[in-house]
Parts: sequence; C-alpha cells; structure tokens
Amino acid sequence: MRAAGTWDDARQTATDTICPYCGVGCTLTLHVQDGRIVKAMSPLDNGITLGNLCIKGRFGWRFVQPGGAAGTAGTEGDGRRG
Repeated sequence: MRAAGTWDDARQTATDTICPYCGVGCTLTLHVQDGRIVKAMSPLDNGITLGNLCIKGRFGWRFVQPGGAAGTAGTEGDGRRG
C-alpha cells in the first residue's frame, strides 16, 4: 500500500485482539484499511510486550488475509490440494 501510494492512516481502524500463536497471550492492535489488515502492533503500555512483538505476532497476520500464505499453501493453481 505504501509503495502504491494508497496508505492512509485516516482511513484505518484499530482493533485489539489476542495473538493466537503461543500461550503468552500478547495483545495485538490490528490496523485495517479497505477491509484488509495492514499493520499489527502492541500497545506500549502492555506489561507483557512493552510495545514489542515476536516475529510471529508482528508478521503472522498476513496468514489470515485473502490470498495470504495460509490460503494458498499446499494448493494447486486451481485451489485443489496438491
């Protein structure tokens, strides 16, 4: 989005959720624009993460996007399992 010039903070909404990757239960703030998650952060005042996320928490949200890695892994070009 940034490279295409369509990134717009004013059009983004932020929703807090819990990261599902491990048992720590870090708070994620997901930023959504045009129906897609565009950024994941952790609140600075979170006592567990202090605003930092592990690699899975920081980039794992891409797997829930349409056309993301989880939607295509192990499938043929026509969507069948390979």
